[in-house]
Amino acid sequence: MRISKKIFGLAIVAAALFTSCNKDVEGAIYNNQDNAGVSFTASTLSTVEVPASNPVFDVEIVRGNTAQAATGTVNAVLKSGTTTISGVTVSNFNFAAGENKTTVQVNISPLEVGVAGTLTLTLADADASIGAITATTIKCSKAYEWVSLGKGTFVDNFFGMESEPEIMKAQGFDRYRVMAPLEDYRTSPAAAADSWTATWSAPYIEFWVENGLIFWDAWFTGQNYDGDKAQPIYAHHASDFSDLNAAEHWQHSKFLNDKTVQLAPYYYIDGLGGWNQTQKDGIVVITLP
Repeated sequence: MRISKKIFGLAIVAAALFTSCNKDVEGAIYNNQDNAGVSFTASTLSTVEVPASNPVFDVEIVRGNTAQAATGTVNAVLKSGTTTISGVTVSNFNFAAGENKTTVQVNISPLEVGVAGTLTLTLADADASIGAITATTIKCSKAYEWVSLGKGTFVDNFFGMESEPEIMKAQGFDRYRVMAPLEDYRTSPAAAADSWTATWSAPYIEFWVENGLIFWDAWFTGQNYDGDKAQPIYAHHASDFSDLNAAEHWQHSKFLNDKTVQLAPYYYIDGLGGWNQTQKDGIVVITLP
């Protein structure tokens, strides 16, 4: 079923890292006051990514008045966009006498894996030093933990690509990665003679299960339309297109059995068009180890 590039020519159908910053805008911390005299070290802290199995991290709090032990609470608000996510916890701060810095532990367990969150931590004014940084924000997320299942098979019958890539699975989730599935073809003698072959291809194809059907992030096929690197060909899920964004168009991307996955992509060149294979069987077939 390999595409004939001479025959098809222009006969085509038109059709989710944070940037971390660490602004060290430290406020003055004074010794001559009676309260805990605490402060965050900066108003914006570096981006944090934690494993899904242990979604906790520490945030440092400092003080200048170390004469006595001190304890207090920290308020936490986590948002994804404009949506507040409840259930995030943060421990109290505790300073021993003579101690000028400590940490509190934040648990972002309620944040879904892969979702970008913005955490705001706030100290009570009654506990803060004069000129303290009483609020700090942190971009945070939970990461999948990938484990290798071994070698599987990947066949793209549209472009005529075959490989035996490593298959990874997100621990505890129905989510998979097919590692470097296009490189065997891209680096082959056949590809060397193919003017459409690009100088790179997708490092992996990531797909997952929702309501019994398969979805994926669009991947670069390692092919440029007519050999033009400004016209890369990507393999999209039907839901990426407004006129196909309904379950009736997604039925051909699914598990055929417990080891075999079928994907029905829309091969698309941005601004130009592509080949709609979303209603066909046997276009891309992946066999799990």
